Amino acid sequence: MLVTVDGIVIGRRNIGENSCFIDVLTDEYGVIEATAHGVKKLTSKNAGAVTLFSYSKFCFNKVGVKYTLNSAEPKFSFHGISSDIEYLSLAVYFADIVKDTSASEQENRGFLRFMAVTLYELDKKRISLELIKSVFELHITTMLGFAPDLRACRVCAKYEHEKMFFDNDNACIICGECIMDYGKPLAELIPLSPTLLYSMRHIVFSPVDKIYKIDVKSDDLKTLSEITEKYLLKQIDRGFRSLEYYYSVHRKI
Repeated sequence: MLVTVDGIVIGRRNIGENSCFIDVLTDEYGVIEATAHGVKKLTSKNAGAVTLFSYSKFCFNKVGVKYTLNSAEPKFSFHGISSDIEYLSLAVYFADIVKDTSASEQENRGFLRFMAVTLYELDKKRISLELIKSVFELHITTMLGFAPDLRACRVCAKYEHEKMFFDNDNACIICGECIMDYGKPLAELIPLSPTLLYSMRHIVFSPVDKIYKIDVKSDDLKTLSEITEKYLLKQIDRGFRSLEYYYSVHRKI
């Protein structure tokens, strides 16, 4: 049968001289792994539509659970990402997260648009890499159903306080007045400035079209990046070599 879907190429592996496997993120079928014959040839009509991070309309031949590329029409290509190794390595890290957490043959509404918006920000280079990384990590964790409870203090339900702390292990916030009653050493909690707490709430609760419309100062951004990375890796219980590579080439703040 023929399957026609919009998708983003988030992975590509060579097969011989002229063909490759492609991993395509879709709304309808999660991440599709498909064989793309002959796309490395200069004469291939599909070559431009199956490059890494291309947003295209794909037509696949599907037999059982196996997909073979029939044709592809490019819709948008994020060319700017590949011009900078830092941006490219971060995009590969994001792609690895999506591939690791998205099941094949399972509808995954929302992930395609979020990935497209994220790649657009990486392509345009309008905001810092650290902020893009933090937003992606925390928001995709939320989309996976592991959102931290940032609504109010876990003990007294206070929405705001001059001193707030984040408990990464229990995915919640505690106000300064309830620290003694919470029963956990202060050293195991992360202090949150009002701006930092606001930023985390924005990332968790905002719609995708507003998710990157946020400004975080340098000191808070460093803490935010540490929080979101640690939280994501704990929730999905694994690490990524692509993250290690990103840090090896990244010019730190």
